[in-house]
Amino acid sequence: MDGGAVRQGAFAILTTGPGPDVAPYHDRQVCVLAPGQALEWLDLTQAEGAVLRPLPAGSLSVRKVYPEQA
Repeated sequence: MDGGAVRQGAFAILTTGPGPDVAPYHDRQVCVLAPGQALEWLDLTQAEGAVLRPLPAGSLSVRKVYPEQA
């Protein structure tokens, strides 16, 4: 798993392996952290795998935007 956070205008993106919604399109996905989870990850009060994990199936929807459809 990769890591990152936002602080004083600087940021990094947290990524993990793909969940079921992303796997057909890419081999990584952005981790979506609930409020407060960034501190749990930074302070190591939670195991990395408990915070940095893919979203469950059905959390994301897919919509084709290119090429444009008539």
